[in-house]
Amino acid sequence: MDGCLADLIRVSNEVGRDRNLVQGGGGNTSVKTADGTMYVKASGAALGEMSEGCGYRLVDVEQCLAIIHDDALAAMESAERDAEVVRRLVGSCRDENEGRPSVETTLHALLGPCVVHTHPSVIGGLLCANGGRGALEEIFADTDPAPLYVEYFDPGYPLAARMGQTLAEYRERAGRLPEIVFLENHGLFVSAGDADTALALTHSTFRAVERAWRERSGEVHERRVPAFPRQEEAVLTGEVCSSLRRTYAELMGRPVLVRFGLADPVKLLLARPDGKELTSAGPLAPDQMVYCLGSATWVRMPEDPAELPARVEEAVRGIAAGPATPTCVLVDGLGLFAVGISPKLLESTLCTMEAGLQMLVVSAAFGGPRALPAETVERMGSLEIEHYRRSLFAGKDAQDPLRGRVAVVSGAGSGLGRGISIGLAKRGVHVVLADIDMPAAQETASRIAEDGGAGTGLPAKTDVTSESSVSDLFEYITAHLGGVDILVNCAGIGPLYPLVDFPVDVWRKVLEVNLTGYFLMGREAAKAMARQATGGSIVNISSKTGLEPSRNHSAYNATKAAEIHLARGWALDLAEDGIRVNTVCPGNVFKESKIWNEDYIQALAKKRGIRPDEVVPHYINRTALKQDVGWDDIADAVAFLSGPAASKITGQTLVVDAGQVFVR
Repeated sequence: MDGCLADLIRVSNEVGRDRNLVQGGGGNTSVKTADGTMYVKASGAALGEMSEGCGYRLVDVEQCLAIIHDDALAAMESAERDAEVVRRLVGSCRDENEGRPSVETTLHALLGPCVVHTHPSVIGGLLCANGGRGALEEIFADTDPAPLYVEYFDPGYPLAARMGQTLAEYRERAGRLPEIVFLENHGLFVSAGDADTALALTHSTFRAVERAWRERSGEVHERRVPAFPRQEEAVLTGEVCSSLRRTYAELMGRPVLVRFGLADPVKLLLARPDGKELTSAGPLAPDQMVYCLGSATWVRMPEDPAELPARVEEAVRGIAAGPATPTCVLVDGLGLFAVGISPKLLESTLCTMEAGLQMLVVSAAFGGPRALPAETVERMGSLEIEHYRRSLFAGKDAQDPLRGRVAVVSGAGSGLGRGISIGLAKRGVHVVLADIDMPAAQETASRIAEDGGAGTGLPAKTDVTSESSVSDLFEYITAHLGGVDILVNCAGIGPLYPLVDFPVDVWRKVLEVNLTGYFLMGREAAKAMARQATGGSIVNISSKTGLEPSRNHSAYNATKAAEIHLARGWALDLAEDGIRVNTVCPGNVFKESKIWNEDYIQALAKKRGIRPDEVVPHYINRTALKQDVGWDDIADAVAFLSGPAASKITGQTLVVDAGQVFVR
C-alpha cells in the first residue's frame, strides 16, 4: 500500500474510533503525496471504518485550490454553487473509488501535508460558548505558533473561501501556517508535516482543553438517573420507545427505529438544574442539524410515570415538521431517545446528540452556550451536501412492504434460521440474530452485509431455554431498535433415536429447545408487540414432521406438532392486539443444516438401506414436484405471512415442502 494512504487509514481509524474526538460520520482527514495529489476522506464515510479502497478519494490538489480562487462561484446562488463545487471535486479525483470527496476537501488543500479534522465535544463546548474564545486564547497562550480561531462560516465553499483569506493573513503575520485551527461552532483542525505529529497534536490539544474545563467546572453533583428500580426503568423505557416509534412512523410516513442512551454526557446534563434551559439554546454545530435535525426535545417526567408516553407523544407533535422533525428526545429523570430509519443512522444520531449535550455542559462553565445562527439553521435544512451525508448513513431503501421493520429470528446462526434472516434482510428488514452460538450469529450478520440488501443483521447471544436470557434479549432489542414487529421461532434440534433407545435427558433437551424456547420467545415478543399497539406477526417454524411423523423421531415429532398447536392458541390469545400467529412447515431443507449433518445422514442411510450420497436425492424424489426446497422458499413464506398481503391470515399452517405432505 502507498505510504501516504497507509498513514491516512491509520490516522482515520485511530481518531474515528474515539468518540471523544469523532461522532458518527463527522470529521475528516487528508494526507498529501509528493506528486501533487491528496488522499482525503469521502463525504459521509466513517473514519473508523476506512480501509484500503474504501472511505477516501485521491484528488488533484491544484484543481481543489482552483475552486477556492474562482470568484465566479461566490456570485452563484448557494444551491447552484454547491452542485458546481461537487462536480469539480468529483472531477478532481484521480482514483476509481466510490463516493464524493469530503465537503472540506478544499480547506484541506490549503493546509499542511497531514490534516486531521475532528469534533471533540469538550473542545466543541468552548467553541460554542460565549466565553470560549477568550478561554482558548488563555489555555494556548504559550503555544508557538499560536492557534488560529475562525469565526463561524457554513461548511463547504463558504468556509474554504474564508479560510483562504484568513490563512494568507496568518502566514503573512506569523511566517508559516498554523498547526491548530479552531472553527467556531464546528471543530478542530490540526495541520502537521507527518501523520504521527498530527495525531499527537490532536490528542494533546484535546487533553489541554479537557483539563481546563474540569478545573473550571469543579465537582458535579449528579442526582440518580434514572430514578426508578431497574425493572420499572425497563418497562418505562419500553413504553417511551413504543410511543416514539408510533408517533415518528406516522409523521415520517415509514417505519422507524428508536435507541435509548444513558451515556455520561446524558447523565451530566440531566444532573443540572438548568438542563432544560441549556437544551433550549438551539443546535450548536452542523452535525446536529445533519444527524439530529436540531436540538433534543426536552420532556419533563410527570408525577405519574404512567402518563409519560402520552406526554412524549404530545411533545413530539408539538415540534413536528414531517420528515424534518428533530429526532432526539431527552426525558428528565430517564435518558436520551434517538430516532432513525437505519441502525447506522440511529447510532450516528445518538452519539452526535450525546456530544451535543456534552458541549452544552462544557459551555455552561464558559459563559453559556452560543447556538448556530438562526439563518444558518434554516440554510442547513436545504443544503444538498448535508442531505447527501445523511442519506449515506440512512442506507439503502428497499421498496418491499416489510422495509424498516424489526424482526427477531431465533436459531439465526445456521440452517433455516440463517436463510430466513438473510431473506428478510434482503427485503429491508432489520433482523436481530438470536442464537446461543455467537460466532455463528456474527457469521450470519457478515453474510447479510455482504449480500448488500437494504436490511441489517444484529447478532445477539441468546439461550432460548433461559427465561432471563430471553427477557434480556427483548430489553436489548427495545433499547437498541425501539421494539419488534416480527418474531420467527426457528431454534430447534432433532436427534434421531429409536423409541426403545431414546435417552430421557435428550428427550427433555428437545422439549426445552423446541417448546420452552418457542414459548419464552413468543411470550416476550407478544408483550413488546402489545405495548407498541401496532400489531405484529409471529411465525413458528415447525416441519412437515409436525403433520406427518417420521420414524425414530419421538421428541421431534411431538415438539413440531406442538409448535403448530401453540401457534393456533396464540392466534386466539393475541388477536385483540392485532398480533397474527401462523406456522410454516418446511420440507427437507438441506442447505447448511445442523440437523442434516453427517451423522444424521449416515443414520438415515442405514435406516433406508442406501448409501449416504443417495440420502438427499432420495428425499427430494419423495416430493410431488421432485424439487429441492431452499432457504429462499422458506424466507418467502415467512415474509408473506409477516406482510400486509396476509393481514387477514392467522392461526394457519403453510406447508412448503414441494408436495411431500398434505394438510388434512
